[in-house]
Amino acid sequence: MDLDDVVPEADHVTRQARVIDAPPSVVWEELHRLQLSSLPVSLLLSAVRALPVLLSGRGRRRGGLDRTVLDVVPIPELASDPPSHVLFGGPLQPWRLAGGERPPVLDAAGVRDWSEPGWVKVGMEFRLTPTLGGTRLSCETRIAATDVVSRRRFGLYWLAVRPGSSAIRWELLTAVALRAEARARG
Repeated sequence: MDLDDVVPEADHVTRQARVIDAPPSVVWEELHRLQLSSLPVSLLLSAVRALPVLLSGRGRRRGGLDRTVLDVVPIPELASDPPSHVLFGGPLQPWRLAGGERPPVLDAAGVRDWSEPGWVKVGMEFRLTPTLGGTRLSCETRIAATDVVSRRRFGLYWLAVRPGSSAIRWELLTAVALRAEARARG
């Protein structure tokens, strides 16, 4: 199972990748161990994004900074094939500052077929590919709106958050690389 099974056609796509001088098994472990507390840019941007939710009284504390980055992905994990890839997917209403409606939890086919107006379908995959020089760790995110109004709303939201979203992914890839390469050397 991969992103094509969740969001085959997207309105917005982001891709980041990095070659890491370590075997896939080590990169996989470091990706799954990485704690939110070790990513200062991600913490800051996540706090700014969460502020309206907290101020509205809808925010709930779901663990501390010792949680892993993959534990705080806002969409459910749909598939995992160690040490090859991990796939997340689900509907969201991210442009709603107070968090929007509670999304249903769906499997990959459910996300792909979801068509209720007022949502975007989000798929995100971390893929590890053995390559000359180690492992290529990539992150791809695909977003598809369920209707024209949601496409327009998300488009405006995306103009504001895309740079920060990309910064979070780059920080994550860099942190995994530093940790995995240190382990591979040591």
